Amino acid sequence: MGTLRSVDLAWLDSAPVRCTKSRALHHPPAAVFAAIAGDPGGWGRWFPGFDDSGHYTDEAPHGTGSVRKVRVGGVTVTERVLAWDEPSRWAFCAESTGIPSFAALAEDYRLAPTSDGSLLTWTFAVDPGRMPRVVFAPLPMVIERLMQRFCTNLDRVLDRPGAATNSSED
Repeated sequence: MGTLRSVDLAWLDSAPVRCTKSRALHHPPAAVFAAIAGDPGGWGRWFPGFDDSGHYTDEAPHGTGSVRKVRVGGVTVTERVLAWDEPSRWAFCAESTGIPSFAALAEDYRLAPTSDGSLLTWTFAVDPGRMPRVVFAPLPMVIERLMQRFCTNLDRVLDRPGAATNSSED
């Protein structure tokens, strides 16, 4: 298993490679936050590449410092929560992956209310380690397309009856 360097929230602003994108959702911040932070297994329903096996490894209640395991692209990733500020911010850093990868990786999800839902701002930050930085040249385009897909999917999932319930006890 590949171990990544542990980082903090401040690192998100100084990461060697970072990309920030925003997109509107048609649901209030509390519902979006519950889906993002409270239901790791639910990511398989809306975030491309994830399966439904995601779970927190520690007991509820979950918050800053909690650890979750997810599978994305067939690879298991262990993540530590850096921020749990319901309903406005959830961030994590990856601590290990099933394959050797980056030196460090963190993501930040910020939510702000709008007149018809919320604005999600997503920051993807990485230290490529030994990987050439040129590999990350298309990152803004990739993040934009990925965010478009997962936000569309998330809106659809949250439109379903009962979707607004918080599954953080899973």
